[in-house]
Amino acid sequence: MLEMKAKMSWWLLKASSRRRFSLSSALHHRRFFFFFPHVAEREKVDTSTLTKPSFIHPSAAVHSDALIGKGVSIGPFCSVSSSAKLGNGCQLYPGSHVSGNTELGDNCTLMTGAVVGDDYPGCTVIGSNNTIGYHAVVGVKCQDMKYKPEDDSFLEVGDNNDIREHTSIHRSSKSTDRTVIGNGNLIMGSCHIAHDCKIGNNNIFANNTLLAGHVEVEDNVHTGGATIVHQFCHLGSYSFLGGGSMDLVI
Repeated sequence: MLEMKAKMSWWLLKASSRRRFSLSSALHHRRFFFFFPHVAEREKVDTSTLTKPSFIHPSAAVHSDALIGKGVSIGPFCSVSSSAKLGNGCQLYPGSHVSGNTELGDNCTLMTGAVVGDDYPGCTVIGSNNTIGYHAVVGVKCQDMKYKPEDDSFLEVGDNNDIREHTSIHRSSKSTDRTVIGNGNLIMGSCHIAHDCKIGNNNIFANNTLLAGHVEVEDNVHTGGATIVHQFCHLGSYSFLGGGSMDLVI
């Protein structure tokens, strides 16, 4: 009897220690992720777009050769070209179009009337988590007299950009150059970014900001409304241009 009681006491002690250990580990785990939330975010894997079936409205014109990711939604009267690639979770609102050799990364959204890409030689590459606003035109032929229709032209856009309504962004003017836009930029309504521009990260272009060809903009630049930047100008990081200002090369 005494031997049995001793064995039971030993088992209870061991179970209690295991419970204390697990509670301590859980508290430590919670404290760790409280102080390092980015690690917790990295551990979360969003599989919703991977399990959600794609939807293509019957009135949409999607070429059979187009590559469509998982969880893609293509609304009424959209068109997707034969060379297009749409990443997982992309959404095409009614009347938006993906033309030519164009690639959209994951979770991109094209609002109604948006046009991305062109049937001319070259390609348009859009990163992930970008929004293309209503009736915006991105990755089309440039407005440069030296451009030749048989030449390849290119546009590269990074991630997490908000490109608002009626904005126009053009491809490069020649095959040896490219128009480049980085990450995290807010490009407000009716802005224009011309051929061969190089745009960095986290910039804010207010409405009707116009950048001529070959303009370089570094990071964290702000422009006021109706700002005009002449071709071949360079805006350094953290520059601010007030509304209606004009940056010229003389």
